Amino acid sequence: MPTIYTQARRHLRITRHLKMNVAQKAFITLAIIGVVLYTMFFTTTPMVHDYFHDLRHSLMLIPCH
Repeated sequence: MPTIYTQARRHLRITRHLKMNVAQKAFITLAIIGVVLYTMFFTTTPMVHDYFHDLRHSLMLIPCH
């Protein structure tokens, strides 16, 4: 069974060899931002909705009820 140190070394070796160009990094970043913004403004999950309820009303752009 590998230890945490061997797993960390393996992870570092893999991430060092992972090459991504600027377009891929930009796409991933924009996708993450899009998911977060969608979750904040448009989800109807009660816990998330209640947390961002005041923000939704203060922006006066996104109706929530």
